Amino acid sequence: MTQITLNIPDNELTFFMKLIEKFNYETVINEFSVTEEMKNVLDERRSTSKTDDFIPWNDAKKKLRFKSEK
Repeated sequence: MTQITLNIPDNELTFFMKLIEKFNYETVINEFSVTEEMKNVLDERRSTSKTDDFIPWNDAKKKLRFKSEK
């Protein structure tokens, strides 16, 4: 199966939805739950973090390495 993610400008959404309704498509909703323990860990990390140490997401993505990449 191939999954495609599109970013549609708000002003083009109505047009896009009318177009896509002509095709067979499947809506996928990614739901996940966060336990109370996870919330506590995240709250602790936020409270002890320094904004000077933050890295913009696009920069962080470039630094990520996966096992399949060598």
